[in-house]
Amino acid sequence: MQRVYESEIGRMQDMIDHSTNSREVGAVTKHKEKLQKQFKECRNYDEKIGHLALARTELDLDDGVKYNYKKVQLGTDGKFYEVLADSKAIMMDDKKFKDFKK
Repeated sequence: MQRVYESEIGRMQDMIDHSTNSREVGAVTKHKEKLQKQFKECRNYDEKIGHLALARTELDLDDGVKYNYKKVQLGTDGKFYEVLADSKAIMMDDKKFKDFKK
């Protein structure tokens, strides 16, 4: 997806550089800015999910959703990477999480 965004951003820039119609340039510039924001969001998500995937966190289904939801988003460095939707609403709070496996 990142390659598609890069390609489209390049195409939009080319259109801006070669267009003589100011209205078209304005519309294309706006679209390009939107694509740049989406590209940045995609790249940030990819970094987070890549870090978590490499951690290879083992889950125990008997621990429950709230515990595993939090566990899967914690990196090996202890940093929290929010990659799942509505994380805050579903997850176990920090105190319960730390006490859970004791």
